[in-house]
Amino acid sequence: MKVRQVLVGAAFCAATALWSGVLYSQTKDEKKPAGEKPAMPAAEKPGDKPKTDTGGGGETDPMMKLMQEMSAPGKEHETLKPLVGSFTCTTKIHGAPGGEPVESTGTVERKWILGNRYIQEEVKATMMGMPFEGFGVMGYDKLQKFYHAFWIDSMGTGTWSSTGTADASGKVISYTGENFNPMFGQKIKERSTVELLDNNKHTVKMYAPGPDGKEMLTFEMSCTRK
Repeated sequence: MKVRQVLVGAAFCAATALWSGVLYSQTKDEKKPAGEKPAMPAAEKPGDKPKTDTGGGGETDPMMKLMQEMSAPGKEHETLKPLVGSFTCTTKIHGAPGGEPVESTGTVERKWILGNRYIQEEVKATMMGMPFEGFGVMGYDKLQKFYHAFWIDSMGTGTWSSTGTADASGKVISYTGENFNPMFGQKIKERSTVELLDNNKHTVKMYAPGPDGKEMLTFEMSCTRK
């Protein structure tokens, strides 16, 4: 956001300076005695070669270059590449510490969108004996320097979002977020991890406060490429 504010501010200042120059030039011409011809621009004096606009943009070039760099996919987006494709998944929902999880199976389809800037995710499965569909978008924000994920599904009418960072190996991305939990009836802090085992397998785990207030594993999903 700071870079974007600098770019907008610089553009505003440049426009203001240009407009002020035009007004100042007009004011000077108005004050000249009648019949006096305005000075010929340097480029139009006899013997001078006319100036040509190369379209380089002058001082705006570095700003445009920076904007292009920050809006293009980077190495962090490459980290997400193993998640793209078609997968079969096994999920486990943990209701209470020490209890037996509820297992189900499903499929996950992910693809790049908007020039490989984001990954679109669609999940179809059976959750607790009911048909389940989910939709998500994930990516990396180069300006704010964090991974981000957004999620909606057929088991509710709310939204879920989180931000995270990758470890040194680039194989584990850890997310945190504060989202509304229907079990608690309020927003709670949650965290999740995406572990890239290899190009064909990955796991997703989610953690939230349990009945005793201590963090517990609430959801896990193991995916294998078709």
